[in-house]
Amino acid sequence: MKEGFLMGGGLIIAGLALQLSVGPVVWEAFAWPANGIVLACFIVMLTAMAYLRKKVYAFQWMSTYQAAIPAMVYAVVLTIIMGLTRQQVNGTWLNNMLSFWPFVLIYVYITVIVGLTIHRRLRKLFRGEFSMVKDAAFLLNHLGLFIALVTATLGNADMQRVKMICSIGEPEWRALTQQQTIKEMPIAIELKKFIMETYDNGKPKRFASEIQILTKTGKNIETTIDVNKPYEVDGWKIYQYGYDTQMGAQSQITILELVSDPWLPWVYTGFYMMLAGAALMTLMVLWRRLRKATSKALWAYFSLAVFASLFAYFFFDSYNTKTLVPALQSPWFAPHVFVYIFAYSLLGVAVVIAILPPKLGGHRGMNKGMPDASSDPQPPNLGGLDSLVYISLAFLTIGMLFGALWAKEAWGHYWSWDPKETWAAITWIAYLVYIHYRQLPRHRERLALWMLIGSFILLQMCWWGINYLPSAQGSSVHTYQNNI
Repeated sequence: MKEGFLMGGGLIIAGLALQLSVGPVVWEAFAWPANGIVLACFIVMLTAMAYLRKKVYAFQWMSTYQAAIPAMVYAVVLTIIMGLTRQQVNGTWLNNMLSFWPFVLIYVYITVIVGLTIHRRLRKLFRGEFSMVKDAAFLLNHLGLFIALVTATLGNADMQRVKMICSIGEPEWRALTQQQTIKEMPIAIELKKFIMETYDNGKPKRFASEIQILTKTGKNIETTIDVNKPYEVDGWKIYQYGYDTQMGAQSQITILELVSDPWLPWVYTGFYMMLAGAALMTLMVLWRRLRKATSKALWAYFSLAVFASLFAYFFFDSYNTKTLVPALQSPWFAPHVFVYIFAYSLLGVAVVIAILPPKLGGHRGMNKGMPDASSDPQPPNLGGLDSLVYISLAFLTIGMLFGALWAKEAWGHYWSWDPKETWAAITWIAYLVYIHYRQLPRHRERLALWMLIGSFILLQMCWWGINYLPSAQGSSVHTYQNNI
């Protein structure tokens, strides 16, 4: 563990040196074909490190918990700083963490650890030691995360996002880039009619645009663009973004956002693998716990499931779903919110159990016979508390990925490090730190308890504390105030 923290600290120092010497990370430099070359070199590097593991101690060590835990702790700390500071595209250092070298290097380091860990597990498959359930869940989660991290990061340089202001009766083929420059588009769009519906209080219920699309390939398309219902043509997705708020329903213009994301299929591959891995992990944990459970334990599990379901249902029902803003009117709304709140309620119960004295069912002594952290990572021999955390983390993962898929349909990007998304990542990584720490054969249970409590506090920041953070005011698309 000391080596792990020294390694992370060294990366922070190296990142600060790079920040001072060459300036911030310039992601535009990784546009195709540079990102393809970087990806190929990265895969070759990981493969070489994996095959040299027996000769180079550091390469073998990087696939252990002692390397992973400190790396994730550094990631949590840096991401918390990001969540507390207002992020700006042209900000300096802590105000533009995505271009801050220490932040980037820590996440690259985590990706290397994940890649080496995957390679280690794949060797079991080639040796014929593969467990269809345990190892499949492990690989789906880790390989999915690796694919999503790598392709989303490198592919971001090839993503194009532009805004087009279209007027009634006037075809428009020019758009404004994020750098505020004019770009001629391969498609022209003409607004035929702007549609707006309001609630009784005058707040927008729906706004949409009837448009005509002309392409250089000869297509002539008439369609309606709604919030949460983009239209795709020739590699571009067209989103309803805004309108003339002064004119309201009488607006003579519409603001559309056009997004091209060529790496999206690869990112979605990672997402769906993680969804499958989370579901499989949940089933595996439930099967392990229930097949040997006593009737008393079965009733306890049933009661816990009912409690979590009712809490999630009544919390969801407390939303004023009859006056949702257009961005929330999506089929993703119910599953995203319900799954997240279900996970929150289970994690709340986990904290209560952890705090209880041992005689009342607390966490102490629940995990015995943990695998050596230097050996091939194995799914844990779970006790009751850790089973609950694992299931909760699986639902947390599912809820986060549902949110990413919804965000892509609503705003054109599955992950934009919005303050709410930033704190969701903080919470998710914090619980990963806990479950990895519990794998260590000599972990300190009191420290594990504080990790669990600390993770739950971070969860509160993600859940409702974000609404009071200055860094989120006016910059987060997740702060709807009284609109829900």
